[in-house]
Amino acid sequence: MRRKQIYLDDASERALKRLAARTGRSEAFHIREALQRYLAATGGAPGDDPLERLIGLVPDETGPDDVAEEHDHYLYGAPKERA
Repeated sequence: MRRKQIYLDDASERALKRLAARTGRSEAFHIREALQRYLAATGGAPGDDPLERLIGLVPDETGPDDVAEEHDHYLYGAPKERA
């Protein structure tokens, strides 16, 4: 985890303190939970990288094994750098 510093207005701070006392969970826990819900609702959930969803999408064992090195060739038709 990474440490972050935030500013809260007085009413939010009091409400957060009451919630933490009532639930027995830390204020940081509730802030993390709220942030995760917000990110999920706005499409910015951690680990939701659209490119990562492409991995393993096409199980082609006979495909080229130099795609990482020669991606320009496969994406744009550029000449291969290694012949």
